[in-house]
Amino acid sequence: RASLTLTGLPPDPHTLKAYLEDPDENAYEKWVDHLMESPRYGEHRARYWLDAARYGDTHGLHLDNERAIWPYRDWVVKAMNQNKRFDDFTIEQIAGDLLPNPSIDQLVATGFNRCNVSTGEGGAIPEEFAVRYAVDRINTLGTVWMGLTVGCSQCHDHKFDPITQKEYYQLFAFYNQLDENPMDRNALLYPPTIALKTPQHEQQLKALDQRLAAIEKTVRLTLASMDVRTEPGLVSSPTERDYVWVDDALPEGAKPSSGDSEWVFVSGAAYPVQAGIKSHRRKASGSSQHFFTEVAPGLRVGPEDTLFSWVYLDPNDPPQSLMLQFYSKDWNHRAYWGKDRIEHGKGGQATGYQHLGDLPPAGQWYRLEVKPGDVGLEPGVRITGWAFTQYGGTVFWDQAGIHTSWPQEGEGFESFDQWFHFIRGTHGASLPDNLQALFGKDTEKPGEGDLALLRDHFLRYESSQSRFIFQALEKEKESLLSEKKAVEQSIPRSMVSRERAEPRDTFMLHRGEYDKPGEKVSADVPAMLPPLGAQAPRNRLGLAQWLVNGKHPLTARVMINRIWQEHFGHGLVRTPEDFGTQGALPTHPQLLDWLAQEWIRSGWDMKHIHRLIVTSATYRQDSGLRQETLKHDPDNRWLSRGPRYRMDAEMIRDSALWIGGLLVETEGGRGVKPYQPAGLWKAVAYPSSSTANFVRDDGDALYRRSLYTFFKRTSPPPGMTLLDAPNREACMVKRERTNTPLQALHLMNDVQYVEAARGFAEWITTQGTGPLEHQVEKAMIRAVARKPDPTETQWLVTQWQDHHKHFQAHPEEATALVTTGEAPRLSAITAPELAAWTMIANLLLNLDEALTLH
Repeated sequence: RASLTLTGLPPDPHTLKAYLEDPDENAYEKWVDHLMESPRYGEHRARYWLDAARYGDTHGLHLDNERAIWPYRDWVVKAMNQNKRFDDFTIEQIAGDLLPNPSIDQLVATGFNRCNVSTGEGGAIPEEFAVRYAVDRINTLGTVWMGLTVGCSQCHDHKFDPITQKEYYQLFAFYNQLDENPMDRNALLYPPTIALKTPQHEQQLKALDQRLAAIEKTVRLTLASMDVRTEPGLVSSPTERDYVWVDDALPEGAKPSSGDSEWVFVSGAAYPVQAGIKSHRRKASGSSQHFFTEVAPGLRVGPEDTLFSWVYLDPNDPPQSLMLQFYSKDWNHRAYWGKDRIEHGKGGQATGYQHLGDLPPAGQWYRLEVKPGDVGLEPGVRITGWAFTQYGGTVFWDQAGIHTSWPQEGEGFESFDQWFHFIRGTHGASLPDNLQALFGKDTEKPGEGDLALLRDHFLRYESSQSRFIFQALEKEKESLLSEKKAVEQSIPRSMVSRERAEPRDTFMLHRGEYDKPGEKVSADVPAMLPPLGAQAPRNRLGLAQWLVNGKHPLTARVMINRIWQEHFGHGLVRTPEDFGTQGALPTHPQLLDWLAQEWIRSGWDMKHIHRLIVTSATYRQDSGLRQETLKHDPDNRWLSRGPRYRMDAEMIRDSALWIGGLLVETEGGRGVKPYQPAGLWKAVAYPSSSTANFVRDDGDALYRRSLYTFFKRTSPPPGMTLLDAPNREACMVKRERTNTPLQALHLMNDVQYVEAARGFAEWITTQGTGPLEHQVEKAMIRAVARKPDPTETQWLVTQWQDHHKHFQAHPEEATALVTTGEAPRLSAITAPELAAWTMIANLLLNLDEALTLH
């Protein structure tokens, strides 16, 4: 029982045996200390807190996209394992960002405030959702730390507890100062966020920056050693020529699109070819095109250039129209010949859509020519895509390119003067922004500073003589920048809280409606509770410190009640969410008060209070029913016996995986996606949602603790929902416990549990080759931490024999059973034998004793 309530997992048989054989009278206390030092302790404690914090891995509304806040979950686990004082635990979550020089951990802790559901839905009103978020946060704070239903005061004075509507909005004012956009943009991370750099990240980035700095130094020294005035070809004139971009193949790097039919390159005597060995043929009955895009850097367009393409029209099947289209930022650059039958570009920019004459004569090669300016292409731009379009007929297309005097990809300028003449004609359109600005000046006589900038750019990127020297350095630099980007992208980020720079006024809202402000109020606490203090800051930090100053009458009692509930299944107050007049009275008020004061006296030591409870005589009582106690205490309200209740969903799954030898104890990280039925996410998702389709993980991720399961709020993990886990859309401090047939069917038949049973079966077969009774005993100890009695042993042996006989007669059923799930089969025993043990293991995992804390 201590192992289950402290770590959420059963005791290891070997450790249990050592404990039972320990003669020390303090053996149990040592066992408890051992459990609380386990990392599994923090994981189990965190699960309860995350229910209260309404932690989820998605936004919860509208698209319900994924959100990155899992570092907050890991912070809670770490805080529990490190036994962080509860006052610090409280302050850092509510107001860690307001502490002096907050650490990264303290900022991550403020993710508590960002765990509310949020939206980015079009048409949503930001002001309305800003109010909704603040309402959620103050209601959560009221439940988690004070056990009060403060939300009942949102629209009017509380009907039962002494909390007025004005006092509600005074509490509201503390959270009305968070700096965030109410519309989350459906983003994985929406500000404010923080990067969680590790020392390893810092070391990698520092090393990369040093290497990048070394390259820049080499570039500077190399540039300084060159004299642009002595470069060969200083005053050579540009030479006009055809630069062929498309011939027997597309340009390197081009992304082809075939439109309504595939690209067809043809060759041989049966087909016309203008140059090279191939042309590309297209036959159409209507409008048809083929094109390519994404060529980098593309064709460079000069002021006097001509774009061209050779065509041959089949005299027996001529088209009605031809069109050339050019891509430079968009496709609005088109020229056509023949009839106006092609729809592309109609109604677009007139300057980019030109009719250049009749169709060329059929039965011969003809060169179509387009002046870039006629179709809206300015000098200096680059063309990165080209489309060949026709309406009907059969057309052969061949060489296409640009008639130019300016260098293209793979070429360079022979002199600075040649290059400068080119960029002056294009007004610097192809230059970086800082160099383009120079062309607002007198470009005939650039100043010395401008000339130096232009000179460096020319030598590095344009000179036919020197640019190859720098290309290798640029390539190395790009590689390092890509590596640096990969490191930066690998750094986890998490959503955090931040206070507004300028305070926002807060008003009472008539009937709680966001657009009906009333009296202006300032941040304060309800009058029925101790005052905030004259020197206390009127912000979230002051609020958090007030909750844990040791004088608050509710915080310690409310938390102690929930800690008691974690171990006993119910609290000393059975309405942990409501300590008000409508809540239940404490069954043991003096005990509740004493534990609360002891906790404060201990320095809010959480492990101290857990140890105190589980080492108490009350906790260590036998949970078995006895007639004399059943009559007077049927619900165990007076603690006449030890706790007994069905375990929570996560405990059942984790225990099954652990017993089956499958549990992977990797800590932290992004949520994982174990088995679940297909189609559940899709049924509730918008098609554009990042969580529209469930993609199951593989390998170790299938067997992580349930704490780390990805939690989609609009479709929570179904196996856990069946066993009463919440959807995490709102704060929950007590789970219901239902008992339904679906639960039994799930635990017997779900692939995760059948696979766990198979793993358990393999473990059983490794416990020696003695009589079946010996293996049954080992199995029972592992499953429920006790030996079977003789009757149970014999019954289980008989069951195994019956199953074994059945599977020997039906080997295909045995094979199907022992291959369930992804985990590899490790045992060398036969399929019928393993299947028989799997059935016994499945039975043991479904015993009340295995599902119930007792």
